[in-house]
Amino acid sequence: MKLFKWSKQDQQVKEDQSQLELLQAENDELLGQIESLKLDVTELEVEKAHLEDVLSRSGYKKRIIRIGLGLLVLVVTYAGLVLVGERSTNLPWLLLIEAAFIFFMGRGDDK
Repeated sequence: MKLFKWSKQDQQVKEDQSQLELLQAENDELLGQIESLKLDVTELEVEKAHLEDVLSRSGYKKRIIRIGLGLLVLVVTYAGLVLVGERSTNLPWLLLIEAAFIFFMGRGDDK
């Protein structure tokens, strides 16, 4: 009877060891996946920084900012001319002249 109990204990120990090995293998696999994801995140952060640097050096961003500022100046000018009481027949010509000035001034920075 004692031999039977020993063999049962041996079998239980073997099952425990096999479960432990399976858990260890799964843990190693998950750790490998985590490391892979960390590398992917690092590569993406480097690429993002590079693209932000390229965008900040490009003329596109500067052009967009200049256009936005020019439109803001046009709106402020229009509001100022309306408040001053400028005749409505002269408003389109004044705004057109100002828009042309802003456009040519902005193009001069690109060269």
